[in-house]
Amino acid sequence: MYAVDDASAAAVTMFCAAVRARLPERAPEGPRVDGEDLVTVVSGERPQRPSSRVRLVAAVIAVFAVIDVTVGVLREPGWLVALPFAQLLASAGVFMALTLGRGLYDGLRLPKHSITVMAELDHYTNNTKVYRDTDHDGEPHFYRDVTGGEQLELSYDPRNPSRAATRLSLFSRITMVLTTVIGLCLACGGLGLTGYQLVVALRG
Repeated sequence: MYAVDDASAAAVTMFCAAVRARLPERAPEGPRVDGEDLVTVVSGERPQRPSSRVRLVAAVIAVFAVIDVTVGVLREPGWLVALPFAQLLASAGVFMALTLGRGLYDGLRLPKHSITVMAELDHYTNNTKVYRDTDHDGEPHFYRDVTGGEQLELSYDPRNPSRAATRLSLFSRITMVLTTVIGLCLACGGLGLTGYQLVVALRG
């Protein structure tokens, strides 16, 4: 904006004409468009996809189903009942071995090669005590335990603070080792029977 002071009407008119001559020509105006029609609304919610764990379980079930049907058709229909039972035991064994094995590994490694803190009792959930601790970055984390008191000594991995463990007693170590071994036996037995019956059925 430019202000013109103390000038005659003719001078002002000439000045405005000179300014308009310098301005670019405006394109002819078309029909007016409602601005609402130009707005595109995109939902910020992403469609939920099944987690990798769910996809893995579904894939294992599908593979077992194909094997059971193959063995039942090529050998005896009775295997359509026997094999799923064996595979169920194998799945339980895998869960036991992974869960207890990881807990045993963390309980033996983390107290020696991690950061140890005192977690405070935060609340109860289904007769389980939930403890709250804070990592080296000030982020809170929660840990479940049944036998702890008002405080619980926790050791967590500084690279993954959500992974924590308590110091294991000798009785806990022996129990977890035995349970892990039983889980491995169930897993190997169920999977071994499934593989053996599939090979026999394919060989005829």
